Amino acid sequence: MRIASFVSSAYHSLASGLNRTSGLWLGHKVRVLPPQNTLPNRQPFSAKTLQQWQIFSIGTGEELLQLRNKRLRQRELDRFVGSLENHYSDFYDSKDQLRSKVAFVLTELGLAAGQRDSLKPSGFFASKLNDRKLFLLDRYLSCPDPVEFGRTWLNDGGTLDQGFVFHCVYPARAGDAPLYSNDELNQMGFIRRSSDDSYTLVSVGITHHHLEKMERVRKSRPVQSLVSEQKGLMTLKKLKSFCHSLAPFVGEPLQSELQKPLEEDNLHHLLELTIHPSIQYFKGLDQSIQRFVNALQSHQALEQQLAKAENTDPVQPVLMECLVALSSASLDENTQTILTGIFSDIQQQQLTEERLNHYIIALLVQAPEQARMLSHLFSLMARNLIDIAPDSAIQNTPWQHSFHKDFNLIVQQVERFNSMDRDLRKFYVTEIPSLLAQVTESSDDFSSDKGLSRLFGLIEEVHDACSLSSISSETRQMIKVPSEQWLNHITGDITKRLPVALKYALHEEESVSPEFLGVEKMMKKEWQSILDSINRSDEMLSQFEKDRPRTDFQLKVASGSRKRRKDQNFSHISHTLQTTQLMRFLGNRHAARTLSKLLTQTFAAYQTKLETYRLRQVTPFLLTPMGRDPNDSNLVTVTQLADGNLAVDYTMTASKPSYLLGARGAGIMGLKTYQISGRSIVSMESLKRGIVQATEPEVTVKLNTRDGQIDWYVDGNDQLEQIPCPYLPSEE
Repeated sequence: MRIASFVSSAYHSLASGLNRTSGLWLGHKVRVLPPQNTLPNRQPFSAKTLQQWQIFSIGTGEELLQLRNKRLRQRELDRFVGSLENHYSDFYDSKDQLRSKVAFVLTELGLAAGQRDSLKPSGFFASKLNDRKLFLLDRYLSCPDPVEFGRTWLNDGGTLDQGFVFHCVYPARAGDAPLYSNDELNQMGFIRRSSDDSYTLVSVGITHHHLEKMERVRKSRPVQSLVSEQKGLMTLKKLKSFCHSLAPFVGEPLQSELQKPLEEDNLHHLLELTIHPSIQYFKGLDQSIQRFVNALQSHQALEQQLAKAENTDPVQPVLMECLVALSSASLDENTQTILTGIFSDIQQQQLTEERLNHYIIALLVQAPEQARMLSHLFSLMARNLIDIAPDSAIQNTPWQHSFHKDFNLIVQQVERFNSMDRDLRKFYVTEIPSLLAQVTESSDDFSSDKGLSRLFGLIEEVHDACSLSSISSETRQMIKVPSEQWLNHITGDITKRLPVALKYALHEEESVSPEFLGVEKMMKKEWQSILDSINRSDEMLSQFEKDRPRTDFQLKVASGSRKRRKDQNFSHISHTLQTTQLMRFLGNRHAARTLSKLLTQTFAAYQTKLETYRLRQVTPFLLTPMGRDPNDSNLVTVTQLADGNLAVDYTMTASKPSYLLGARGAGIMGLKTYQISGRSIVSMESLKRGIVQATEPEVTVKLNTRDGQIDWYVDGNDQLEQIPCPYLPSEE
């Protein structure tokens, strides 16, 4: 072994002395003989390198030049390696990649021996560093891309093997991610899977063909990503967008062809383009385009079949054709899997209402842009394909067993508030068919709004329920992300209708009717609960002290009142109402003390809740009358009437109210007018006895937008910043 080592060292020394670059790498000898005319006359570093160093204030390579024409013994070699890593670090995204590259190039050029982190001098006398080797080092190290580096090396007459893969390709990074994944390296034949989590390096001689394959893999990624982004049902609009996005990757003349208008009657022209070399360059792209065209044609067939389904008897065969067309029109595996489950249940006559509702939820979220069409289809299915009482026990495939087990848990979570006194959080999965029918209803302007709003709340609950640890990962992956995308898309549709929907059930100078909203009993119960909480304890006295500084007050005397005082009108707007002033106005200390318990935000809770019920019926956007504009206010007006009783008006004005979207905090909305007022008549005699007896408030809402438009704001450092609507696609 000592003799072999000595011979190897002597060889490297001679090679260095003859000004010839050579070396050993994993037992494979490599000789690099670049053309003589490439050596610069004076400066061994390229203009590109010098410019990069100047940008990062590194200098002009003085540290490297200090070792010129010196032998790289251990001390000098360590210093030289450190200088190389310092000078070329800005060329690389990963220090590990640079260190491996430096070690590889130094050993291949015969300037060092050994491995990374343990480099030793090359040869018995150590190799001498000259301008030619500095030039080569700069030539290779300033080229971080493995493909470009490999081509330069091969063009210089060198050879590459698996060491190039291990030290220059495998450690390469693009940002924090590997430049090539293990699967890609495996497909290119550079590594071989030896077990589930380990790979073995394959012995291979690298050629230009390998480098072209590496380049193709990287160029194909954005195209593959573009293909994988196509989800849901294929539409003509989607296909046009895909072709326009694909055009920059294929170059002319195909680029211009893909950007031409695409219509239903010239789809054959798009198919003819798939044989073009620019399309064939990307593996599987021609097949993807063919699949997209077929899916679009199936979608068109689905719409035609669905249009005639209503007037067909029997309708079941047409619905089966619709499901087959839906399967062909879909671009994702989730829809295929769910439809397979439906077909199985129909074949075995076991498609119950419960199982169909599970399937409908899962299918609905897969194609949010087709919510109305799918709602029509699912509504027909619910009316015509259900087996009310299957003849035999349910037969589940393994997937169906897991799917329905998970959905039973999801439904329990969605309906968890149904037995509680929380009306706004009550959802019933069984109401899905009627909601879907509402979505497609066109006779009532607000019917579709009501259906979408209710569906939004239900799907939001389904999305949140997928976070349960007991839900299988397969079902979670199938439902959670698509339902998030469904919510985002439907929010865009709802936002377009929002200026109209916000005025639902509002009539000029008329109060909001609990009877019209179907919440008469609930609101009576709500008001009685407020009165009970006021009369049951004196806690509202302290609440009055807390709310008083944030509220403006007016004390008035109505015309014809028996009250005889010089000061019949007290205004405390922008001033804090003193309890003594309220006593003075009423002329009764006990009545003033009792009334103060009513003059709090507890009174306003009634009108706020009624407004929430009104909005929730037609939109998931819920306004909160907590204004963010300096002119927004709360005003309480107490008026003594002619009969001696009191009228209490609680008016909340907010031109820039905060809003919630579903169950989540969202932002601030800009309106021209948003005012909620509640008026209640309070018995003076009861106040004197320490009891608040008051009529259920009549609530009026004034809401106007600016020319039919809504402004949107975010709160940045206590300053409202106006922004574009965050719920509409940017191109719209």
